[in-house]
Amino acid sequence: MIGRWIHITGFKYLLISVLANLLIGSSFAQDVTVQAVVDSQEVLIGDQVNLDLSVEINDESAVAWPLFKDTITGQIEIIESSIPDTTKKETGETIIHQRLVITSFDTGFMVIPPVEFMFNQDSLQKLSTEPILLFVSDIPVEMEAEIKEIKDPYDVPFNWKRYIKWILFALVIIAAIVVGIILYKKYKKQPEEPVARPKPKRPAHEIALEKLEALRQKKLWQNDKTKEFYIELSDIIREYIEFQFDVLALEMTTDQTISALKLKGLEDEKLRPLKAMLQMADLAKFAKYKPISNENEQNFDIARTFVNQTLVMPLDEPNEEEKEG
Repeated sequence: MIGRWIHITGFKYLLISVLANLLIGSSFAQDVTVQAVVDSQEVLIGDQVNLDLSVEINDESAVAWPLFKDTITGQIEIIESSIPDTTKKETGETIIHQRLVITSFDTGFMVIPPVEFMFNQDSLQKLSTEPILLFVSDIPVEMEAEIKEIKDPYDVPFNWKRYIKWILFALVIIAAIVVGIILYKKYKKQPEEPVARPKPKRPAHEIALEKLEALRQKKLWQNDKTKEFYIELSDIIREYIEFQFDVLALEMTTDQTISALKLKGLEDEKLRPLKAMLQMADLAKFAKYKPISNENEQNFDIARTFVNQTLVMPLDEPNEEEKEG
């Protein structure tokens, strides 16, 4: 379909192609028009020119559009090609159009050969565009001009306008992050340190023993209120530990409470049963564990015994120098 490049001798091929197109059946040509047009027939070497291909159909004929790769001929290159698009005129004709951007790096007269289109109208028909003569000129060189020194490369100035919107966008993001960090630190809820409650005026062991007796009188576990029994039992002992030893047991876990009491100097034989009782209370409160009756009595006795054993804590004895002083 595509011819080869020619120079001056290409005029013979151009004339033959024009005559061949005139011999195509006139009845079919009345219904279909094919056309190839360039926006300039004289270009500078390396410059680009638009080659517009169009087909106008008056009926419902199917057209097979030619496929192009990267060249039209050996010296005419295709830089870019659009997708053929179809439009419908108000008078009913259908127009299909495609634009090819072409260029050449050779000089002289060249022919863009006819572009063939195949149609299916009752039978297979072929129509071709007229060939186009294209002249590619060279860059004029003044042979007698004075030889000049090669100039240094120009420094391209930095275009702030091109990047200003990205710089502003980055600054907005950074400002938002900084404000977010400041607000987070300002309004972040700091964990509150547990504060010891003021000690009662009465001795801690008296209050604890009274509450234990009142708990025994309620007979909670006997009335199937085991969880309530262990909640009160644990609170009574933890409150006693807080007032007696300055250990915030009401805010601590069982292990933390036992560790704090060890630092206060309590012996292991007193702490082992206390730990077992507090762990049983945790199971009853949080794990829905239901101890049997004798376990409830045993844990109640452990709590009362611990209070009785620790109601008076030994004081540090003054050393000899303090006595003499």
